Amino acid sequence: MNKAKVALDLITGQERDEVHGARHKAVTVEMAAVTSHYHCAVIDEIQMLGCKTRGLSFTRALLGIAADELHLCGDAAAVPLFQEVLKVTDDNVEVQTYGRLSPLVPLEVPLGSFSNIKTGDCIVTFSHQQIYKFKQIQDGGKHLCFVVYGSLPPETRTRQKKMFNDETSEFDVLVASDAIGMGLNLDISRIIFSTMKKFDGVEMGELTVPEIKQIAGRAGRCGSKFPVGEVTCLHADDLPLLHSSLTALSPILEVMALSFVILMKICFNLVL
Repeated sequence: MNKAKVALDLITGQERDEVHGARHKAVTVEMAAVTSHYHCAVIDEIQMLGCKTRGLSFTRALLGIAADELHLCGDAAAVPLFQEVLKVTDDNVEVQTYGRLSPLVPLEVPLGSFSNIKTGDCIVTFSHQQIYKFKQIQDGGKHLCFVVYGSLPPETRTRQKKMFNDETSEFDVLVASDAIGMGLNLDISRIIFSTMKKFDGVEMGELTVPEIKQIAGRAGRCGSKFPVGEVTCLHADDLPLLHSSLTALSPILEVMALSFVILMKICFNLVL
């Protein structure tokens, strides 16, 4: 928006870039202010209401942001839940459904070998150790790799994003964690899942349908230099789960994170 000469502040837990005279803000959900009034607010990835680690922040934003108009964007699996919740707050809800603006093609064959890597590819894995192991594909001399993961310093992440999207850059392949699923618009031609399992903090388990869709959807984004996105797996054994997940409906979200403090604030506001 700043490039379009619309002044915008950027506020996250790691960085703060404030523009003089800005009347618009882009913030991570954890940094959303619930004591200010807004004409319009947008919460992206609303299905994160059910997330074990970040769900409370999304619940706080949903119920706490004082906006005349609130747009909730994300997986349709969250619609029934927030419809029920917003009945309690006496808010009017209007649901609009949109399709993907560019095609996403699940491939029938796995990558098989890193010798089949091509420009615009992104290999997705779920541990720092694996990320840097796979980065060694550049040792073959055909490609140079960037790495992207959640705890990467924001200035480094921004710099690598710009260079990867630059057609004149020599860095043409990504090795990334599932951090690419949110908040990064990258010119990715093909997503390659190195595995369909990850550690959830307690145990190893298969990726969920929403997780697979979220990550796969990074390929061939509308407006990128790749008009068609492709997605596959490193190993053939993982292809059935990938294909079935991309055609499946996400399970309806039935519970959301809610703390006692948030509940008391809701009750207080309803009494008022």
